[in-house]
Amino acid sequence: MQNKLFNLLLCPNCNSGNLEKNGVDLCCSECLDTYKVVDKIPRFVHDDYHSNWGLQWNKFSQVQLDSFNGTHLSESRLLTQSGMEPLDFKEKKILEVGAGNGRFTEILLKYGAEVVAVDYSTAIEANYKNNYLHKGEIIFIQADLFCLPFKYESFDIVICYGVLQHTGDNEKALLELCKYPKKMGGKLFVDIYSSGLKYYNPWVYIIRPFFSLIRTSDKRKLQIVEKFVDTIFPLQLWLLKKLHNKQGILKIIRYIVNRSPNSVYGINLYLDGKINIQLARDWSIMDTFDGWAPKHDHPVSRSVWKSMLNVVAAKEDFSIVSISESGQGHTASLDRN
Repeated sequence: MQNKLFNLLLCPNCNSGNLEKNGVDLCCSECLDTYKVVDKIPRFVHDDYHSNWGLQWNKFSQVQLDSFNGTHLSESRLLTQSGMEPLDFKEKKILEVGAGNGRFTEILLKYGAEVVAVDYSTAIEANYKNNYLHKGEIIFIQADLFCLPFKYESFDIVICYGVLQHTGDNEKALLELCKYPKKMGGKLFVDIYSSGLKYYNPWVYIIRPFFSLIRTSDKRKLQIVEKFVDTIFPLQLWLLKKLHNKQGILKIIRYIVNRSPNSVYGINLYLDGKINIQLARDWSIMDTFDGWAPKHDHPVSRSVWKSMLNVVAAKEDFSIVSISESGQGHTASLDRN
């Protein structure tokens, strides 16, 4: 563990005490609460509420990493959504909430940022394995977005991508994130899934309630998804190959195939020549489980997103720099006044 970024930690129980090393664990200097450090990762949650994410990102720990799949998908998304250039991240203290397996973490480190990577689930362990050897400054934390163990207004940039719709309360989550960018120029980059027709897949919302009723382990549920994908994948590959880059009525048919019960995003990446067929299959399984298994998923329309941002910006004294489309919905960039 590197002490430099640990100076940003604050006891989430009393919100006043610094966290200091007590053997291998961390102890609050005020209320004396102790927080376990397991496998070099401080743990501030003690349940498996989001165990599905932990299983998913440890099973497919490298699929989305640019350094592994040979694409620039994560880097492009980070730069496009933030409106930043690589040099803009250099030596900035960045809080990445919902960091998962580290697809953006590795890019931030490449740019020379000082990163605090946080995830509620054991996905943070996959992130650690993927990024702990990087020469940059980084610490890994397992914690709840609604009870983060950090000093307010202590980060240059806060990033939260692919998370808000899964928190159970979009606006509350936004308000929590607003606590951590520095005053006078601290930045907040967020996105959220869209409920618009362009992004909406009705199959997912039909399947998910029934999938949640299956009384078995997450591991067994993932096996069910794998079997389903392996059964239908060859047909989808054949169909999408026939429809690839076609226009007119065939484009409409492709749109319908793209709204399959399982994700075909990986197949489209393969047909575009970006990844190999094995990665396409793994990506399909990963994204399908991602769609069927979450405990919360609350996408919003653009008008609701804009209204929510206006309310939050007014309450927390932020300026909205931009609101635009992202890969699966809407994104936004805000500056603290």
